[in-house]
Amino acid sequence: MSLKDKTVCFVDNGLFISFCRKVAKDFGRALYHKPFQSAFPRTNDLAPGRGFPELEWCEQPQLIEDEVDLWVFLDLYQSGWQERLRKQGKRVWGAGVGEEMELHRWEFKEYLKKIGLPVQHCEHLKGIEELRKYLQSAKGTKYVKTSYVRGDFETFKCDDYNIVEPRIAELAHILGVKKEDYEFIVEDEIPDCVEIGYDGFTIDGGFPKFGMQAYEIKDAGMIGVAKPYEQLAEPVKLVNKKLTPCLKDANFRGFFCTEIRYTKAKEAYFIDPCCRLGTPSNELLQELFGNWAQVLWDGAEGVLTSPSIIAKFGCLAIVQSEFATNDWLSVHYPKELDEYVKLRFHTRKGEKNYVVPQIIGLPDVGCVVGAGDSLLAAIKQCKERAEQIKGFQLSVNTQALDKGLEVIKDGENFGIKF
Repeated sequence: MSLKDKTVCFVDNGLFISFCRKVAKDFGRALYHKPFQSAFPRTNDLAPGRGFPELEWCEQPQLIEDEVDLWVFLDLYQSGWQERLRKQGKRVWGAGVGEEMELHRWEFKEYLKKIGLPVQHCEHLKGIEELRKYLQSAKGTKYVKTSYVRGDFETFKCDDYNIVEPRIAELAHILGVKKEDYEFIVEDEIPDCVEIGYDGFTIDGGFPKFGMQAYEIKDAGMIGVAKPYEQLAEPVKLVNKKLTPCLKDANFRGFFCTEIRYTKAKEAYFIDPCCRLGTPSNELLQELFGNWAQVLWDGAEGVLTSPSIIAKFGCLAIVQSEFATNDWLSVHYPKELDEYVKLRFHTRKGEKNYVVPQIIGLPDVGCVVGAGDSLLAAIKQCKERAEQIKGFQLSVNTQALDKGLEVIKDGENFGIKF
């Protein structure tokens, strides 16, 4: 059906502007809202998403709720808003209360045990001193993670406490008086494994007939393939099947990604859920599949519509700039690449593109994509596009794409056909 007479409102925290722009053209009117409220909001909080003709920046969408035909929530922390709209009979795409799977990490680990999925040894620690003592005496590689609040720190690896001691001291300073009340989750490393996952969406626990199977080269790139759902890797389908009752109970109607460590013993360790658009991954979904507007429209009403495959293989390389951690970054590329250079916290002033710095400081400013009928063609296209992107202290991790070919071989050794 044509959606040219419909109004969509995208609610996003700034990461998924490229997806909004991609889908907006299929609606008659596309609103974009980035929550910015605080005691002292800044210009930088209000800037992302502005300057694009296909998007109408909306400061207070609650005031015009009756004008919106479809609400699309792409990130976390708005479950209450989503549930209120659903109770009013509105079309809402989003995880709803299902986002708790991602936000409450320890409770989700306990849930995984209940449904029969393996969980590596984990410790639930309270306070910086408990964390310090545990890491000082721990044997082997550990991963330190937070829960609920994504802006305090990124997951970090600990092989030797002496190496991470400055990081612990920094955290103690950052957390201030909350440092001894803070919740830490420390996970054992899962050795001799390959990482695989699902990147797509679910409607009340149902999955579309087509999906993407992808390998992420951490903080550097991703390679993916579009294929029928039944041809996805067995550990991917197993995890999705185990989670189906939970997704159904939550009326989860939104994007959903999984991160799975699969061992040679054929055990699928579900490390983390992503109850929102993934990044990287949504940038590939945009290029491998079409018909997104209809998928969102139907899914918001509980109808499972599959996207159409428009390219079989895709890859992306992360664009980085240390300068962007604290300063506005001007990014330059030919106009014909506008659809393929996908920036986070993106704003446009006239013809110029900028990445808006955020309080947490993000050197990863986006990615460049390539797609085609073969993986090598997609990689070649991605590299050619990457060469045309310029910016201060800017680099593109195209070397990750060659490493991705090695990851595919590793997966084959574990019985996973790419």
